[in-house]
Amino acid sequence: MKQPYLILLVLICSFFASCSSGDQANSDQLNDGLEIIKVNLSEAREGKLSEFFEPEVQYIWLKDDSEDGLIGDGLQKIFFHEDKVFTLDIFGCHCVQIFDRSGKFLSKIRAYGEGPEKYLGFDDAIVVNNELLLLGVFPPKLMWFSLEGKFIREEKLDKPIGSGVFSEEDKRYYFYSKYREPGEYLVETVNESFRDTLKFLPYQDDVYYGNFSNRNSFIKSEKIYLGRAFNDTIMVSGAGELLPKFVFEFGEYGQAIDEMKRSEELEARERSDFINKKAKLYFTPYNWYITNSQFHAGFKYEVSYYNIFFDRKTQQTSVIKGRVSDDLTDSFDPYNLLYQFEGDKVGFRVLGIELYKILQKKKEELGQEGFEEYVRGKGKNFAQVAFAAKDSENPVLIVYTVKK
Repeated sequence: MKQPYLILLVLICSFFASCSSGDQANSDQLNDGLEIIKVNLSEAREGKLSEFFEPEVQYIWLKDDSEDGLIGDGLQKIFFHEDKVFTLDIFGCHCVQIFDRSGKFLSKIRAYGEGPEKYLGFDDAIVVNNELLLLGVFPPKLMWFSLEGKFIREEKLDKPIGSGVFSEEDKRYYFYSKYREPGEYLVETVNESFRDTLKFLPYQDDVYYGNFSNRNSFIKSEKIYLGRAFNDTIMVSGAGELLPKFVFEFGEYGQAIDEMKRSEELEARERSDFINKKAKLYFTPYNWYITNSQFHAGFKYEVSYYNIFFDRKTQQTSVIKGRVSDDLTDSFDPYNLLYQFEGDKVGFRVLGIELYKILQKKKEELGQEGFEEYVRGKGKNFAQVAFAAKDSENPVLIVYTVKK
């Protein structure tokens, strides 16, 4: 990359990073390629799923009919690839469990331990060329497995990397670094042979990064997108470059990043009180997704939660306060949308036993006659999976399709 262009790119990135301190430029002064997401909490309203998603809702119960298929409370990542579902339990079993799209357990990757073909931890996984690549591995290395869960090979690294993604468009890997030291860069990209290294977003000592996982920093949609905690600019990749694509405009509702930085000096209880009850709007790459037609992210403002939907065609923002009403199946009103499973498939998970409780509550509300009509009609698929998974502590995935 030519040096003048690199300097220009750094200046552009630094400019948009300054948005976090409230010095947001007027939208009509920005490049045509940017999409401005204006968040005005005075326009907050109730919202319905049918505004943002197609009518059909899919339920996938990840069945627990084998010991290896049992899933713990925490699933840090769930994604689909072709006919398979991959779940990452990073802190519980330190494993990847593989199911088919009907929810049948297939296999499990658990190579926890010391030595070759083993790991003491990992933080992410992606599929590249029909192989599963573990990232954020400790001790530092890359590990490849077949899609059936069998070990293939590994390669030691000089230093650890965090999350990553592979772009079929430019045939490059993008890795988010865990390093926060002068002279280091947040993003490195390499070609398929792990050569031709390019680096972006140099570490800046005066920028607040916080202590936030970068596991969900990348989103792979029609492009590769990068979101960073406490930064109001979402980047997009193209031809081995990273450029600004979305900019949040929080106005008076935005959190002053200097105040967030000072909060780290507070005692643990005081800081928790600030984060949970007093902090204003700021972005973190969690509970978010991007498709060709829509951007979504969840935000907290003081004690309230908001689902922000941005229509990329009309460039209009919908600010939904609290849960989104389920008018598609009249079953469960989601509080947030945890996972972008693949492309336009997004959603969340609910334990089988909890889903059955929701169904029973529905029965109490409707009465016997109304309930029978409900399970024959609008609630048929929901009722079927809730009955099937009623004794299960494994999750049911609730999958929505984003409107085009």
